[in-house]
Amino acid sequence: MSNLKLASNGSLVLNGSNPAVLDLDFLTHSYLQNTELEISFFSKVSLPLVLEDITLKLKIVDSITGDEVISIQGILDSDPENLSSIVAVADATEEFEQFDLVLNDALSAVLLCSAFNPLNGLGRNKTVLALPDELPPQFNADQTYTLLTNLVDKPSYLTLPNGNDLEVYVALLRAAEKLNIPLDIEVDPSITANQAAQFANSLDAQSHQVQLIWSPNLCRPRDAVSLRGRKVLATYIGQYIGDKLLRNARTNAQGYAPIQYAVAWKDYPFKKKALELRPDIVLDEPTIEMLAKAKVNVVRPIKFDSVRYVLSDVFTQKQSKNSALRLVNASEIAMRTKNDVVDILKNHMLKPTEDYLEKASKEIDKYLSGAATSGWLKPAEDLNGKPFEFRLTPDNDYPFERVRLYLARRPEGATRTVVFDDDILVK
Repeated sequence: MSNLKLASNGSLVLNGSNPAVLDLDFLTHSYLQNTELEISFFSKVSLPLVLEDITLKLKIVDSITGDEVISIQGILDSDPENLSSIVAVADATEEFEQFDLVLNDALSAVLLCSAFNPLNGLGRNKTVLALPDELPPQFNADQTYTLLTNLVDKPSYLTLPNGNDLEVYVALLRAAEKLNIPLDIEVDPSITANQAAQFANSLDAQSHQVQLIWSPNLCRPRDAVSLRGRKVLATYIGQYIGDKLLRNARTNAQGYAPIQYAVAWKDYPFKKKALELRPDIVLDEPTIEMLAKAKVNVVRPIKFDSVRYVLSDVFTQKQSKNSALRLVNASEIAMRTKNDVVDILKNHMLKPTEDYLEKASKEIDKYLSGAATSGWLKPAEDLNGKPFEFRLTPDNDYPFERVRLYLARRPEGATRTVVFDDDILVK
């Protein structure tokens, strides 16, 4: 919480204890560090007679880079019902957790203030005050888990840019398993291949919700202007999520996204300036095999028509030798279809049981048939050549109030290995 005071002599202070004619208590939703508050008053008329003739502008800027963090401007009025008042404008931005303004015959003090700008002035007068640094509270795993799992609008993906913090990782893994959504984790790009494999094994996720991505590459910084400047580590997770969202936007006529295509290989190249593999990294066959056994998906250069940096595998952290859930795209299909079927069941809740069974069954069948037509599901021998099978029946113990759903489906896979039987016949 910060407190801005304007004294009767026109001086502005932060968190002062003396009486003031203008008293503003404000608290942002963000934790601010290395920031400054710029205050300016502007007259709307040549001779202001009331406070409504004065406009207050507040700007919070980064003291290191000069970047604008928050900027608001409104009439010097404490009435939130006046939509032009600084209080109403602050509330409308939704940037402030609290914004309370108290005024007490402040006009003469405003006119004396060094931040006051007359009507036809250049508008450059302002007062700059350093805001105190705000330290965020310590990470609370239970609060994070509760926050994520109780969102009304559930997330589709969870992403962890750095998996080194075990407490954060465990909280997000719990949330991902509860919500039944993917959790993508980027492995530290500065470590060695052996360390990446050891890290993956130490996480011991054993979950098809989790995917580990490692990008041992270097690139030019985003704002680089020199062709020979120092390169930085090329982290990948941001583009990966962006590519996922772009893929999901390409829905067909029935509204199904092509999630059977994993965001990997040549169709989704890694795009950064002057990419190169770290000089200390050698991705030979034993190293690639070691990383594959640890289920680490590596961003590395592959020669196609040209050299592209691609995600070269699609492993989840599922511990199995032959399960489809070992593959990222099959895992996402399994999670998406389950969550969508649950949503269908939810939409029909509290209807008469017979009506519920009939209408929910029809909608589930239509949804799964569309998923099969769109390429998400494939015929399976265990399902008598069908891509899915389900049964929605009344529960034996509570037939008046509960139903039971049995759902089986065969998700599409992804080809990640080829066995080449080469034979040359000679006379």
